[in-house]
Amino acid sequence: MSYIRKKERTRLVNRKNKVTALITAVSMSLSLTGCFGEEEYHAHSAVKTISFSWWGKDKRNEYTLEAVKQFEDKTGYAVEVYFSEYDGFKNTMDMEFYSGTESDVMQLNYDWLYEYSPDGEGFYDLNELSEWVDLSVFPESDLSCGIINGKLNALPTSFNAITFYYNKGLYESYGLELPKTWEDIYHAAEVMSPDGIYPLALSSKSVWLSAAAWFEQSHARQLYRNSTELEMSQEDYKELLGFYVDLLEKGVTKHSDDFDRNDLEREKIAGQAVWISDAEYYCDPSLKLGLDIVIGDYPCIEGAEVFGWYKKPTSLYAIKKETKNPKEAGKLLDYLENSKEMNTLQKLGKGIPSSRAALEILESCDLLTGIQFDANEKMKSTGEIGIMSPYIEDTEAVALYSETVKRISSGELTLDEAAEETYDEMYELLKS
Repeated sequence: MSYIRKKERTRLVNRKNKVTALITAVSMSLSLTGCFGEEEYHAHSAVKTISFSWWGKDKRNEYTLEAVKQFEDKTGYAVEVYFSEYDGFKNTMDMEFYSGTESDVMQLNYDWLYEYSPDGEGFYDLNELSEWVDLSVFPESDLSCGIINGKLNALPTSFNAITFYYNKGLYESYGLELPKTWEDIYHAAEVMSPDGIYPLALSSKSVWLSAAAWFEQSHARQLYRNSTELEMSQEDYKELLGFYVDLLEKGVTKHSDDFDRNDLEREKIAGQAVWISDAEYYCDPSLKLGLDIVIGDYPCIEGAEVFGWYKKPTSLYAIKKETKNPKEAGKLLDYLENSKEMNTLQKLGKGIPSSRAALEILESCDLLTGIQFDANEKMKSTGEIGIMSPYIEDTEAVALYSETVKRISSGELTLDEAAEETYDEMYELLKS
């Protein structure tokens, strides 16, 4: 088995302490000299080599490495891997994609797909690889998220939505029912704030998507018409900023920079909004302590004509447009999505799979259980939820929004000044 990292990739990974420790352990146990004798190495080096990149924390990296090893053993191919935590991964992707050095198979965020392939020409058309990638096990609606100009650029792993998880016991201790509306959340803040408890914790991504949902509910119109055409004036942006400022000033949440997943088990917060795919990571410590963590409703303005909440592919797998080994890359992609080996190792690590083959495997192993599965069922049963615009998640736009609110809160800018100063930049980031 061969795990080879490109020099520039290794330097990035080595800056991350946790991942470095994992890489060191893997390198020690899987090095060429440790796995093969000299003759075996020379024979192995002649086989097809494909590259594969993804992001993830240690647990994902460990099971993915094990799955790749099994794929190598099964096929005789060699797989060159690159992985890191999410932070910094996109910067590396940018450099590699625009220099033509990206991996043969790569994990993508939904908005990256349209950034790298706005005309559908950025990735290999997976329809041409149907002999090696079983596309029949994916619902047409799921496949459509990876189609650009008629070309299937990528396959979704699962679907995701920002979901609200509450400590039911803590809410009940204050005589409160779980929130259904924004007004309910503000009321909970009034009741809990004297004890220093926040009714909700929001990351930078979840607070931005919450602001967008609130805005659409308030105005009965979407920020993105037909998923791609942005409609946002400076006054609209001011309202979006004001929503976050209001949450902070009224004690609903702390600034996203202070988001700490451990606050739920410490009962410093009574709820949090995170992706379905992250539910176990953020909620399991509290559940293991016996706290009654339950899934709540998507907050809405009573009587709103527009729901404002959306789902999206958790991530997608794509194949390099100019790959020299399309057959082998296709087999790896199919293995990652549909194989028993990958799915029994991954379990629900990337959410509830889109692939029916993967679902059947997990069901046969009695793995379709737990808070992550329940959150997925909540998403599926919420008929109003639509497909998210791939552009609204723009990383730079989310960071600008969060930083601008921080400047307002510190007194550096007024709300009007902030909207005027940063609107053009925000608009261009989202529009592009």
